[in-house]
Amino acid sequence: MRAFQTLPPVLLMALSILPAGATALAQPALADLDLRVTADDIRPQVQIRNYENRTVEQYSVNGNTYMLKITPSAGAPYYLVDSDGSGDMTWSRNRPNLSVPQWTLLSW
Repeated sequence: MRAFQTLPPVLLMALSILPAGATALAQPALADLDLRVTADDIRPQVQIRNYENRTVEQYSVNGNTYMLKITPSAGAPYYLVDSDGSGDMTWSRNRPNLSVPQWTLLSW
């Protein structure tokens, strides 16, 4: 019980040591950040792993896997696709339905 009674003065002393306006983590100014997107940022990395009975191609961008192509040694290839970015893969026998970016060109 005695430790809780001395805690507030200790905190007040610690706060008085900090200079006025100081923050725990200094944030860089927005103008100092490099926000350019390069071709390397959006180019997918493909890892191919060969197993005894299948070949797995893992497609990732910025470390996030968005598609797996599994080609069995006997049979047709199939895909596992993360369509919404949640990390959950859905199964597809045919080529996955990749969403195409869309922009508004004209509106009235």
